[in-house]
Amino acid sequence: MGDRTRITLKRIAVTIDTSPLAHNLSPWYRSAMNRSLTGWFRHLSIGQKLLISFGLIFSLLALSLTALLFYLAKINSYVDRHKRITVPAIVTAANMRREAYDIKLALHSSTERISSEPSELRSRLERHTSELSRTLSLYKGTHAARTHPVLYGMLTDHDRLDLAEQEDRAIEDIGEALRTLATQLDQLKTADADRLTTRVTQGLDQLMDAHTQIDIEMKHEGDRLVGRARLTALSLALLLGVVIAVTYALAATRIARPLRALAATADRVAHHDLSAQFPAWPSRDEVGTLAGSLTTMLESLREHSTSLFRKTKELEAFTYSIAHDLKGPLREIEGFSSLLEKQFSETGDHEVRHHIGVIRQSALRLTHMIDALLKYSRLEQQALPKQWFNVREMITSLLNDRMSSTQQAAPAIHVELTFDDLYGEPVSIRQAVANLLDNAVKFSRNRPKPDIRIDGMRNNGECIVRITDNGIGFDVAQTDKIFGLFERLHGPHEYEGTGVGLAIVRLVMDKHGGRVTVESAPERGSTFSLVFPQGAS
Repeated sequence: MGDRTRITLKRIAVTIDTSPLAHNLSPWYRSAMNRSLTGWFRHLSIGQKLLISFGLIFSLLALSLTALLFYLAKINSYVDRHKRITVPAIVTAANMRREAYDIKLALHSSTERISSEPSELRSRLERHTSELSRTLSLYKGTHAARTHPVLYGMLTDHDRLDLAEQEDRAIEDIGEALRTLATQLDQLKTADADRLTTRVTQGLDQLMDAHTQIDIEMKHEGDRLVGRARLTALSLALLLGVVIAVTYALAATRIARPLRALAATADRVAHHDLSAQFPAWPSRDEVGTLAGSLTTMLESLREHSTSLFRKTKELEAFTYSIAHDLKGPLREIEGFSSLLEKQFSETGDHEVRHHIGVIRQSALRLTHMIDALLKYSRLEQQALPKQWFNVREMITSLLNDRMSSTQQAAPAIHVELTFDDLYGEPVSIRQAVANLLDNAVKFSRNRPKPDIRIDGMRNNGECIVRITDNGIGFDVAQTDKIFGLFERLHGPHEYEGTGVGLAIVRLVMDKHGGRVTVESAPERGSTFSLVFPQGAS
């Protein structure tokens, strides 16, 4: 019953295996396994991926070292066996051959009657025969191939067991001849003894030939071990190179390339290109997390940018509306105060004329402040298209305009520029230089000899335009304050102004990627430096 059950189960298994459903499910199963492996790898962090890669590399290195040590041990063992077996075996066989020649020499000496004493001849033969038998026993017990399993296994692997059999036959022939020679020493004639001795010598020749061939086989084995070691080392080195190449490719495609793509997109976003899109990353490692975070940040930035743009437009419209609504009544106040001033210019109370003058001047000052505020707002919202232009010609034109429109004594203005071309937006730079020049003229007009210098230089790739005056100066601790909007160090009755001019200067330099620096001291004048970045020189 058990056999029938097994046969039935086998038939069912064969039927299922050969059915179309099994063939359809097999690729799906393999695909699912591949997807699960790929998905598992994608879900690993970069550290885990690198840990697996370097683990493989170190495993291959350890395997390479182990294989090399294994083959080095085998080669060492081969050299040791060669020293302990082959060389002593050949030396022992050579010693036995010398003993055999001594026996032959003793027999020939007896034939030629060199030695006339039979007892001496017998003693010599017994001694040589005994030594030869002892040496043969030593050889058989310590040097024969069958007594060394490793050596015998090598001959088996090389299909050279005939050498071991040749050695066995030679030992057997030598032993049999020696036994015959030892037991029948008294009855043997010289010719028989010589024949046995020749048999022993021939056996020793066969023995040495067999062991010489075994030594050759051992050398072949050594060469084969060295070849295997080289092949193993080369194979493992190639495999290690493949793993390193795969690790490099993994790092390049899974880390470096997406990071470069993210950096390129981030650079576009940094240059205000909010239409850029961070590439989606399928893996859930650190790169995927970073890509998701940057995408979320970009979406939030777009929302804030849209909201800020909308509010800026609303504020701009509100500013223009308020400015227009304010300038209308201010024009009316200034106009009526001007009429009143003319009406009371010849008659009327002096105090009334003073009040009318204050009203008119206040209206004019407020109008100028509104105009300056609108100018600052326009400049802040405006993109500045940069180009190369002649800054020397721009400053000369500015001086001509300013000096022709002023009714006061013109101060001495010296222009000493070491360069002509400057990269920037000409109109805004002209406005910044004009504001600094107006301040220099204004704050040095009470000096006995007002002196203003406009010079420039190139330093470390930067272009510097400086406006220096010998005016009243100020404490450098007030530097941050004077560049603020509507910030002033003096009252409107001392020096006219709106408190917006230096704010415009700083805004222009910020939009050019440069900076404005100040050197000043009370009653020692001031030096304002416009420092344009390397691209401007």
